[in-house]
Amino acid sequence: MKCHLKNRTAPWLMSAGLLATSLPSVSADQQVLLEQARDCTGETRRLERLACFDRVFHTPLADAKRQVKETLRPESWRQAYRQEDERRPGQGPIYRNTGALAGHMITIPALGTRPPRPLLALQCHNNITELSVLLPEAVRSERLRLSFDGDYSGDPGLWRVRDDGFVVSAGRGLPSIRMARGLAALQDTELSADNRQLDGLMFDLAGLDQAMKPLRKSCGW
Repeated sequence: MKCHLKNRTAPWLMSAGLLATSLPSVSADQQVLLEQARDCTGETRRLERLACFDRVFHTPLADAKRQVKETLRPESWRQAYRQEDERRPGQGPIYRNTGALAGHMITIPALGTRPPRPLLALQCHNNITELSVLLPEAVRSERLRLSFDGDYSGDPGLWRVRDDGFVVSAGRGLPSIRMARGLAALQDTELSADNRQLDGLMFDLAGLDQAMKPLRKSCGW
């Protein structure tokens, strides 16, 4: 499937270029990191290039995951970021059954962003399906207009901002089910939004259809 991503420069691409050209002397570990980053620049496919940078910078940035503050966050948000703490380099969508805490949950991190990353999350809890974007930093709005590149639905939809700005929800039930089915047919997607914190976020959806099976069974769709 062709990649539907727009021609934007991710922060890590610029960071790698600056590291490669502006540091006259670096440690052995830093030199290895720079060489790995240079190898990533040789990848011509944008999504794979961003995934390569994710793998390269995973270890030095891992501690940043623990900087996410959980005060006053909903349980689903906490469970999503906790399961992302266990993510392995190159791993696709993570499925987990959290039981009574937050039900069945799938999380996908935004590519080309530094941890703690925005997450695309699909949840089935108490027989209710919800698709949302979870954020490490709150957005100051009540509603946002969002759409996914390659989405069958066409016009941008109005998403509700909940939980003090840390959860942006497509809606519970049928709206989320329709959108999740559409996303499962894609290999990747880019988010368009009328908010700069969300606009341009990219997600690798490979494996989502398989990861969704137990969640779909639980919610009966």
